[in-house]
Amino acid sequence: MKKGAPIQISRLLVALLCSAVVWQTQAQDRAYVLCEGAQDFYSGEVLESPRIGVIDLSAPTPSFEVLRVFEGHSFAVDLTLSEDASMVYVTAEDTVFKLDAYTGEVLAQQALDGARQVYLEGDRVFVTRGDVDPVTWGSVEFEHYFVALDAQDLSWNSGWAAAGNAGPAWASEGMAVSNGGIYVAVNNAFAYGEEVGRIGRIDLTTGAYTEADLGPEGLNPVHLFAGDDGAVVSVNAQQYDGTSLSRWDGATDAATEVVADVTAGCGAADWHEGAVLYQIYGEGGFRKADGGTLEALEGWNGNGGSVYTMSVLSPDQTLLGTTDFATEGVVELWDFETGLQWAVPVGISPGKIAVAFSTNAIVETTGPRTLIGTVDLLGRPHASGNGMLLHQWSDGTVTKELRLTD
Repeated sequence: MKKGAPIQISRLLVALLCSAVVWQTQAQDRAYVLCEGAQDFYSGEVLESPRIGVIDLSAPTPSFEVLRVFEGHSFAVDLTLSEDASMVYVTAEDTVFKLDAYTGEVLAQQALDGARQVYLEGDRVFVTRGDVDPVTWGSVEFEHYFVALDAQDLSWNSGWAAAGNAGPAWASEGMAVSNGGIYVAVNNAFAYGEEVGRIGRIDLTTGAYTEADLGPEGLNPVHLFAGDDGAVVSVNAQQYDGTSLSRWDGATDAATEVVADVTAGCGAADWHEGAVLYQIYGEGGFRKADGGTLEALEGWNGNGGSVYTMSVLSPDQTLLGTTDFATEGVVELWDFETGLQWAVPVGISPGKIAVAFSTNAIVETTGPRTLIGTVDLLGRPHASGNGMLLHQWSDGTVTKELRLTD
């Protein structure tokens, strides 16, 4: 370490800490967990209401703090964070909520039957829709399966009609943004035996809708990820009898590859280093496929059991959400090489995890650089041990690391 580096970083720390509330609130690594809750399938009784809570990833002993319980709702589906992680948007059955990310206070809400996935882009909140009719057990028909709400007050902004190919014509699920467009997985998943396989694209500037057919092997796209080259990749559950992957760049024909004769269902998946990690039902590990070619890569052993959701934190670590869907839910931090780091009990059925990283506030630059020194949060030179560390680089940037194991 060069002489004077600890002093320089200490001065930086003083400047940051003098920012008081801004540093202490925005710079904390937090994992927001949306727990879907539990309901008696036969009676309809809500056994545990859905809830959202937060885990402080920088705490020596992480725990789950409930921010809000969605009383009067039987389930919740998805969440997304604002860019500065000060607000969180949640879809709960028939309502879209905007919450204060620190207190759980409801800042705005909008009634929207069949609200599924939610995605914040610019000044709009995009929502996919789909639902099952509790009487007929068929799929509920909506005039719009894809809508946009105003991000400030959740008032109606626009909708893409199912009629006339103006928007998705069936129930839709996952979303991803890439190359000026927002992509949506169209699957008709609430009509068993009638699943479709399409990916739609809405131009974020013009609002124009285009669509790609994933073919007979690409039915029921559930997860959708933005690739590293501008294309999107979907994980398809087919008719729950197989699994495939599809890739579409928004211009040419979509490509689909069958990967298994057993289903991925609603199991966990996420993007990791240019590839998609996904779990097949009944397998304890995760398969992996290249995001550019869809070719199989070496997978990961996982936690040995079924995982309901995952959120990749870095090339080295991921959060996993597991549940028995009736009595418990757990969030685990796993290192891809060294294994389980900790496990925290949460609500039943943790179905979505979104992470607010402190490094969002630190500008990183590309190009060659060397490490000047590493200190702890008090500016002391770091030799070994765990905790929150600051790395100073030769290009003047400072990065932060939460180290749980040496």
